[in-house]
Amino acid sequence: MVYSGFWNGALIVGGGVLAAMVLVALVKRLFTAEQLRDGHDVTGNLLAIVGTLYAVLLGLIVVDAMARFERAMDNVQEESNCLADIYMLADRLPEPQRGRIHDTCRRYARVVVEQEWDLMTRAQPSPDARRVAYTLTRSLDDFEPVSESHKSVYPMILEQVRELWDARRERINTAEYGIPVVEWASLLLGATVIIVFAGLFNAESERLRWFVTSMTALVIGLNLYLVALFGYPFAGELSVSDRPFAVDLAIFENRFEEPPDRGAGRRPSPTP
Repeated sequence: MVYSGFWNGALIVGGGVLAAMVLVALVKRLFTAEQLRDGHDVTGNLLAIVGTLYAVLLGLIVVDAMARFERAMDNVQEESNCLADIYMLADRLPEPQRGRIHDTCRRYARVVVEQEWDLMTRAQPSPDARRVAYTLTRSLDDFEPVSESHKSVYPMILEQVRELWDARRERINTAEYGIPVVEWASLLLGATVIIVFAGLFNAESERLRWFVTSMTALVIGLNLYLVALFGYPFAGELSVSDRPFAVDLAIFENRFEEPPDRGAGRRPSPTP
């Protein structure tokens, strides 16, 4: 599932409120006013229990979605930092290893920014980026450190390459797998039960009934929208920015002016 833009939020919140109105209208047709008054005490106690359980469930999932978004941002920063460290540490290596690593780092940053970031909005990694990353891991296969300087730099580069691969795998997994379907099913079913219980209350004023129902559905819909917004860090209006890799690429290409700020939530336009 991929969420993007204002219209998805309006669909989730507005559609939820409309669905709640329809559901309450159906409940009203199933039970008479007298039946609703007779069961008022029972439904009130059950609503308190069910509402508390649903509030806890919804709150935990919203917090988990926000934490997921924060972890994705930190992971992208870590991956870009590893790439920059590899590039700078390679300055201490002889040719041809130095030029090979520099060229591979530039290609990786360019493919991630120009190709893979757009693919991740559709939960797809870039095969080209994977191939370049693998090439980076094999860049020192023919290198045997001899001097003390090379012996100290060599393991540092290998460690940064390992961390780069780990961060890349985590980024791709985060892009491919969003909020589990079972969590969405639990949230939607729980919201339906809450609205049904709200419709079981008998109010003298119909206007009050509809107002309370709409406000309840609005709060639930907003929380569901937060889950959709933060649960998919690389898709949607609010998404993790590719700026760290854009900064790396600018440095690798000796462009030290500040690159444009794409900002979280704005999809980059591929560079021709």
